[in-house]
Amino acid sequence: MGKPVYNISSGAVGAKGPTPGSFVLTPSGSRDVVSQVNGSRAGYKGVNARPLPQGTVTTRPDGHINIAASGGRRYEVRPNGTLAGFSRNGTDARFRPEGRLSGVHTANLDVQHGVHGERTVVLRRPDNTLVVRSGPRLGYIQRNVNYHGVSYTQRTFIVGDRVFTRNYVGLRYHGMLLPQYMPAAYFAPTFYGWAYYPWDWPSPYNWGWASEPWYGAYGGFFVAARVYPSPALWLTDFYLGQVMSSAYQMQAAADANLAPDAALDGSIDYGQLAAPADTPISPELKQAIADEVRQQLAYENAASQNSVQAAELTGLPQVLQPGHLFVADAPLDVATLDGLACSLSPGDVIALVGVPAADAVAANLTVSASRQGDCPVHTTVTLSLDQLQEMQNSFRANLDQGLQTLHDQQGQNGLPKAPASALADIPPPPADVPPPPPPSDAPALLDAAAQQATQAENGVTQAVNAMGDAPPPGSR
Repeated sequence: MGKPVYNISSGAVGAKGPTPGSFVLTPSGSRDVVSQVNGSRAGYKGVNARPLPQGTVTTRPDGHINIAASGGRRYEVRPNGTLAGFSRNGTDARFRPEGRLSGVHTANLDVQHGVHGERTVVLRRPDNTLVVRSGPRLGYIQRNVNYHGVSYTQRTFIVGDRVFTRNYVGLRYHGMLLPQYMPAAYFAPTFYGWAYYPWDWPSPYNWGWASEPWYGAYGGFFVAARVYPSPALWLTDFYLGQVMSSAYQMQAAADANLAPDAALDGSIDYGQLAAPADTPISPELKQAIADEVRQQLAYENAASQNSVQAAELTGLPQVLQPGHLFVADAPLDVATLDGLACSLSPGDVIALVGVPAADAVAANLTVSASRQGDCPVHTTVTLSLDQLQEMQNSFRANLDQGLQTLHDQQGQNGLPKAPASALADIPPPPADVPPPPPPSDAPALLDAAAQQATQAENGVTQAVNAMGDAPPPGSR
């Protein structure tokens, strides 16, 4: 981030701060530092152009400062003078270096803004229902159910006009209870075998994506193959296509951020860690993902024949191996090993650096492909194990959907015909998962979550826009 825009004068330190290396400044030292920071903010826009209020300043070893102002307001400011965070009355907000809102958090609400404008809302309702909204008619409702003496997590997804249910079972790993995707049914073992091995000859296939807006938008980042030597590569493009299509829906349906004057100003270097251009998913990287598709097919085949150990055979520990590739399926703000911040977007590919330690709740991964504005390639970032579990869940669910499509289309549109044995075999019984819930109020719950998120963001906007020495409206 560079040298701080302020200097601490002799005698300005009043006491040690609450964390190692931090210091609380005297009233005069605080006034001096706030004045220096305000003087450095000329030329910035949005929240970064407004003067910070006077208050007690606490310095940190990384150059950030915290300002405890009147009315219970607290501001976190980066070394370059830009606003990093604001909190008041149980509401915490984060801001990107250029002034756009990054996230809002309350006791029951989390709102995350992706670097490309996507907004994800997570609302925890009093009845223990979880509502996750990524856009109009895009998200899911999560409830806990008990079926045949087993506790499951059940998610009712809304994707446009489609409503469908996926079930998850808890998997204990490193002291955490992770929700693991459970297929509603498995395929016949010989069908898994047919999907595992390369085809006898390369098969051309036209996805029909050329006319789709999402494919044009990400044409420089993801390009589908025209000929497929193996089902694994076909399933890889199916999977990546699903992720990128969903990403486009999220971005196209992005709700309004802060006021227009908070938009990114490319004329100012805010010190944000961001890729200057796309680093596409190369053919070599796609083939590496296809190799992992084949490995997952082997896991699924084994699970289909051993329902007792299905969760262990297909669980996250199976894939936590050095070099394993994960594909982001949601916007995420992450930290680098150097403590810098950057963002991941759906479709970005990251590779596991090493097996997490036995007591670890997070892992280090290196960015292998990313979109402009996201974490640059070769950057090592840290993600929690539950974030990796969600990526693995998305991978497995899309793989199941791709297998079903491949099963239904085999012998059509240029795809080879599966052997009769793969289609004639009696498939394994359905997995023992609870049936779908009755028609629900999911769309209304998604809309209600969006309204609550907007109210919280408007409250933050009003409070931050009232920066200065006068307490904001409603403060106590």
